[in-house]
Amino acid sequence: MTSPNASDRRGPLVYVGAYTPDMEGRGTGITVCRQDPATGLLGTPSAVIPAISPSYLARHPSGRFLYAVSERGGEGAVGAYSVQDERLVPLGEVSTLGAGPCHLAADPTGRFMVVANYGGGSVTVHPIADDGTLGEAATHVRLTGSGPVRDRQASSHAHQVTFAAGGEWLVVCDLGSDTVYHLRFDAEAGTIAEGPKVTLPPGTGPRNIAYGPNDLAWLAGELNATVTPLRSDPRTGALTVAGKPFELSAGEGAPSGIVAAADGRFVYVANRGPDTVSVLAVDGAESTLVEEVPTGGAWPRDLALVGDVLYVANQRGDTVTGFRRDPESGRLTALGVALGTGSPTSVLV
Repeated sequence: MTSPNASDRRGPLVYVGAYTPDMEGRGTGITVCRQDPATGLLGTPSAVIPAISPSYLARHPSGRFLYAVSERGGEGAVGAYSVQDERLVPLGEVSTLGAGPCHLAADPTGRFMVVANYGGGSVTVHPIADDGTLGEAATHVRLTGSGPVRDRQASSHAHQVTFAAGGEWLVVCDLGSDTVYHLRFDAEAGTIAEGPKVTLPPGTGPRNIAYGPNDLAWLAGELNATVTPLRSDPRTGALTVAGKPFELSAGEGAPSGIVAAADGRFVYVANRGPDTVSVLAVDGAESTLVEEVPTGGAWPRDLALVGDVLYVANQRGDTVTGFRRDPESGRLTALGVALGTGSPTSVLV
């Protein structure tokens, strides 16, 4: 039997989601591998769990369970898995009542899983049983609105769900209506109530938010290639625009994953098209470009910081590439291909 200390020396387990052939991808499911802390690379996969386009992954607060959206063309689903050492044991799936589920998050109490349906423009809340299984949606909220980019903003598109203020508020990025919603979340009943919202400039396309310390957060605008600083109210979690947006790659590309260093000094954002990671030094609401680094792959969809290593899921390059991060300068040093795998879309530790 492997001791916890020995496991720590081998580095943490890393899970990679992917698009499968039903979504014109080349993946086969969820890949489980372990980080080599010495090299920063990801070892030979311990397991590949078959699943239909598990494009985004999330952990239960207890660490005992893992959840994955099944991003299908029609009505999507969310699946539950029991974490058993280096294996994932499927626990079943339930409908998300909407097309194209693309993001999910567990509330801090571990009682509910919330899913963003991109195609359906809606949010569903699913109860989590003690054994990790999911119940049918207890709450289904449909967003409304549109924006000026006709081929992308004809209707609402929920792209990310996160929790703020200890779980009291559910934050939803609506790419279709240029809106970030703050919905009051009841962790006892799994219900959602209307709250304040932030309206971004037309054509921003809010995709993902990364939270840092000191009540600051940064929003990736997919449609106008920007990063906008936001400030959250420490009492309510409500967000307000804190400063001018930072323009990425001369306004070109389609930003996707965004993460903030734990100390809040640097923000990293992937940009599809230029296929780069922009390193931003942040001082309050001010952002300065440190460097823009090629990802070594095509169409970077997601980022994850694992220790001092940044992983980039290159969806069209069939690779997860790694970069060693200098915590003082924020700069990245390429490690090369950390893992070769079909159409990776999400990296989770």
